[in-house]
Amino acid sequence: MPTPFMHLVMADAMLAQPGLPDALRERLTAGRPAFRFGHTAPDAQTVSGQSRESTHFFSVPMTSRRAAQEIMFERHADLARPAGLDPARAAFLTGYLCHLLLDQLWIAEIFQPIFGERAAWGTFPERLYLHNVLRAYLDRRDLPRLANGVRDSLCAAKPANWLPFIDDRHLRRWRDLVADQLAPGASARTIEIFARRMDRDPHDFEALLASPEELDRQVFSRIPLERIAAFRVEGLARSLELTRKYWRD
Repeated sequence: MPTPFMHLVMADAMLAQPGLPDALRERLTAGRPAFRFGHTAPDAQTVSGQSRESTHFFSVPMTSRRAAQEIMFERHADLARPAGLDPARAAFLTGYLCHLLLDQLWIAEIFQPIFGERAAWGTFPERLYLHNVLRAYLDRRDLPRLANGVRDSLCAAKPANWLPFIDDRHLRRWRDLVADQLAPGASARTIEIFARRMDRDPHDFEALLASPEELDRQVFSRIPLERIAAFRVEGLARSLELTRKYWRD
């Protein structure tokens, strides 16, 4: 699934898209701290200890292609009407919905067919490792695009009972965990976190990332970067469509 940093890059890309209605762009730009934070917030499960299904409204592997936001709105109908919400909360929820969409798209188009349990190459643990190497690689490309004020913007997001299913204290803790990695002189903890989850030596990740030849052989022979670029284009288009529909409905 995309890391918080890819989600943040996609959030800013959305606001620059000509397909976003001007009035909606003004709303989301005014609420940019909350909008950006919403793009990362479903992953607060990392610190809250909740299941993926309780924050993302789907499980992995996905057994259904039903859109996660439909399930969220069935359970929490009051979240489906942004015009009646506090502006910051509405901007936050817009980002939250886009995160869910991007995660489902990544799983359907990238993870399950190429790295998932039924992929026809290597072993599943090997595929999981290389999937995480790919995500760490993409982080290193995305992070320079998040250097100009994104940390301060995230820190300006102030959850106030924004979600009925994630406590504000967990949202704040997750916000700070992401923002601290964007502080001047700080480093992303992507490899550290992935290595701990997989019980792998972080140096395994670093060694592979430092070798373009091995990256090409082990990762990009399976998924060329053009496919990642196509995912981003499709993800932006679908996020714009979802955002317009959310505010229109």
